[in-house]
Amino acid sequence: MRFLSAFSAIVATAVATLALDSTAYENTQIQRTYELGGATTNVQTVYTVRKLKEDAGGYELVLKGPDDENRVEGTDYWEVVQGSKVWDSLVVSSASDGRKTVTIPLEVSANTPTTFTLLQVLVHRSHPLPASIGQDDEQLLMFESNTTLVESLYPTKKETVKYRSPAKKIISHSTPSDEYVSVGGNPFKKAGGTLTLGPYASVPATVSISATGSLTRRKGFKQVPMKIHYPYEEPVKTIEKLTRLAEVSHWGNNLNIEDHVKLVNTGAHLKGQFSRLHYQMARFRPTFPAQIIRNIIYPLPPNSHSPYYYDVVGNISTSNFRPSNPIRGGPAILELRPRYPVLGGWMDEFVVGWDMQLGEWLKSVKGSESKKVLRVPFMTALPGVVVDDAELVITLPEGAQNVNVTVPFQVDAIEHSVHKTYLDSIGRPRITIKKRMCVEKHEQDVYVTYTYPFRAQVQKLVTVGTASAICFVAIALAKRLDVRFSKVAPVVG
Repeated sequence: MRFLSAFSAIVATAVATLALDSTAYENTQIQRTYELGGATTNVQTVYTVRKLKEDAGGYELVLKGPDDENRVEGTDYWEVVQGSKVWDSLVVSSASDGRKTVTIPLEVSANTPTTFTLLQVLVHRSHPLPASIGQDDEQLLMFESNTTLVESLYPTKKETVKYRSPAKKIISHSTPSDEYVSVGGNPFKKAGGTLTLGPYASVPATVSISATGSLTRRKGFKQVPMKIHYPYEEPVKTIEKLTRLAEVSHWGNNLNIEDHVKLVNTGAHLKGQFSRLHYQMARFRPTFPAQIIRNIIYPLPPNSHSPYYYDVVGNISTSNFRPSNPIRGGPAILELRPRYPVLGGWMDEFVVGWDMQLGEWLKSVKGSESKKVLRVPFMTALPGVVVDDAELVITLPEGAQNVNVTVPFQVDAIEHSVHKTYLDSIGRPRITIKKRMCVEKHEQDVYVTYTYPFRAQVQKLVTVGTASAICFVAIALAKRLDVRFSKVAPVVG
């Protein structure tokens, strides 16, 4: 789902979990598809369920089972879709061990089937194998999961699990269990880059909820781990640290965005030495080594202008900026080329900045011109790239008051501080929003409301005028002071 700032209200107690009736629903059919990738893995699970009891409560959907990796809370993005509706307010039950279920209030009569879809983005579930390769070698990744069958608190009549490789080829895979496969059927089928497990029939509930509210493995049921070895013909890009600085200027009618990026190629590391000659020769081959980052396509918001791009050495001129189409609109595109090719295990740090018209991102509340609503994009999404540590720092104009922040998903921390710079008297309000493990879906807007009274608007003018007046008075006084050494009269003897 789309995580809301109201996620703090998403709480569950052991009392609520004890009321769960595992016989209230039945999974008529489950179809899960893994789209294997580099730093991210997209998972789509289609549930067709049937309510068995008229007075049954909500459907308890398992997000993380007892065999899942002990990952940091919130590292995986998920949302539940039913038709064209995205459930954006769901009750989540979280155990102390991080395993989670979500309650879906299905409005359906008994014995009437209904369908909904769980969309997930898993991060860092694939790793390079072999871990080191030559400069021109093929890059292979290994996807690993502790489960094969879909975790559920209810029995399932029919279930199918698919794995799709982006290279349309699978090198090898572990052998799945043939339990719950019909007699004479095959536990798996491989066609090109697609591996299909099942269909499985009459699968019992895989997990249950204990008295303490945590998920436990159903007695007698055993999950089989799954490994998929597949080629990946693109660099595995990870941004270890992203710091976005957003500064608001009412007088300049400008919103400046500046991204400080630490980009790491987390694919197969380079074996041996880098050869510039082989790198230049590869440009004339039909296929270029996939694991090398040569350039970065950085999409900017529509109507962005005045971009800049530099690293620790200085300005980098190997970039190309394509502004938004004045008729069709759309994002502006900034094509970046690092100072050197980024191979597996290498890192590049750089800064990207641009300006935008403040009027497109700041609105006044109707009936109160002093109350403002600011919209700031949390991050710039790069396809398939995971941001391990993201930080958005918003600096409001001096004099802004009653600051409130609304974030469209769960974050790790929201901090308020005061930033002082030149010609500031009381300092500027600053908001810092932190979140770990961000993916493309987190490219959403953060909303900041604040009041900016008229006296705050002229406060800068008064400060500048006062400082200028003090400087003029100081200069005038200095000119009227005689600081020369007086001439000593000669001594007459």
